[in-house]
Amino acid sequence: MIRLGRGKWKGHILRPSPKLCRPTSSLLRGAFLDIAGRNLVDSAVVWDLCAGTGAVGLEAMSWGASYCVFVDKNPRSTFLIRTFLREHNSLDDAEVITADFRDYITTTDSVPDIVYFDPPYRYSKLYEWADCLEWSGILSSHGAVFVECGKESSMKDDWVKRKYGDSVLCWKLMKEAR
Repeated sequence: MIRLGRGKWKGHILRPSPKLCRPTSSLLRGAFLDIAGRNLVDSAVVWDLCAGTGAVGLEAMSWGASYCVFVDKNPRSTFLIRTFLREHNSLDDAEVITADFRDYITTTDSVPDIVYFDPPYRYSKLYEWADCLEWSGILSSHGAVFVECGKESSMKDDWVKRKYGDSVLCWKLMKEAR
């Protein structure tokens, strides 16, 4: 069970199958929102990549993001997210895509303000990919990218890192971000 902790959907519960994915903890979701800050989240376009339960993107929408793109390869995950959005009359404020996030990134014209990337911890190659990607060419000029890692972050030293329980949150703010 996952309880959303902020905004208009505070207290709402997501009930994913325990076998679906490893959900982002409420501690980490709260830290992400605190670091991003109300000014960046409010009216932002958010990408929740490897969305799983969608809790991170839903939390951002609950706190004021204007639009969220959820991308996950697992159709059960995207079904869960669509169901929540439908039940809360918010399908027009989001796009839910069942695909590999790399395909989405290379084909979209969308420009996000915030990207949250949370691949399975065991896929180290995806962290290497995120580390090498030129995020400034993807994000808005005031945007930010966040990457959730396991206990040991494989992200390079140019990322800000903080440990939260068994996870590490890594992020970069674009030069004009505040």
